[in-house]
Amino acid sequence: MREIFSIISLIFNISVFGSVLVVIGLVYPSRVIFAFVTRHWSRATLWIAGARITIEGSERVADDVPRFFMANHQSALDIPILLVALRGDVRFMAKRSLFLIPIFGWIMSRYRFAPINRKHARETLKSLESMLYRLKEDPISFAVFPEGTRTRDGLLQPFRRGTMKIGRRSGLDIVPVTIQGAVDVYNRDHPWTLRPGGIRVVICEPIPASEAAEMSSAELQDRVVDAIARELDKPQPGSLLPHAMACATLEGTP
Repeated sequence: MREIFSIISLIFNISVFGSVLVVIGLVYPSRVIFAFVTRHWSRATLWIAGARITIEGSERVADDVPRFFMANHQSALDIPILLVALRGDVRFMAKRSLFLIPIFGWIMSRYRFAPINRKHARETLKSLESMLYRLKEDPISFAVFPEGTRTRDGLLQPFRRGTMKIGRRSGLDIVPVTIQGAVDVYNRDHPWTLRPGGIRVVICEPIPASEAAEMSSAELQDRVVDAIARELDKPQPGSLLPHAMACATLEGTP
């Protein structure tokens, strides 16, 4: 019963905050307001899901300079997790089907999220070229999930080399981000089940844009994978296993 109530609450939460963003987007699509609303939407979403987050390394991005974040993909909760960890002012590359969802898809288009169509490489390339052009004209933080799909067991999946090429061309510092424990709270194999627990987010040491530009895509991928995997193998506070639940408080966010 609790799971059903939580899912319904999540849908209601998305609808309410989504409607607010639609109204704001029609009148005045402000980045500041978008960050404020999405940050609080994300906190509400994670609270409903029973997720308790610990954020490490937030001091590495405290200056709010635009960066290109690369995170492992554990759960449908990963976007609100990153919106909380990065204080809301970040955009995402996401599969095109998400842009077809009423309200949600319009918001993503209005606020410069980048659609990815895995079945049509030319369409995806055009979208990415447009994104890169806008980044040079008006820099803003972007986040991607190089695995391309959510893990089922918490282990890292193969990274897509194309995301490394995009990161190198973005002209932004690249920041690996480890998400640990989200797969235990909300697993793709159990869409109607929520298991309240701890989620650990680690913002790893940034890779300077100038350094990334000198690397091959394979070298950059190895660097990002190594940084994410190193933190993923560490147990959460109060836990004996890397992906076990941990009681943690919301830290490192304003």
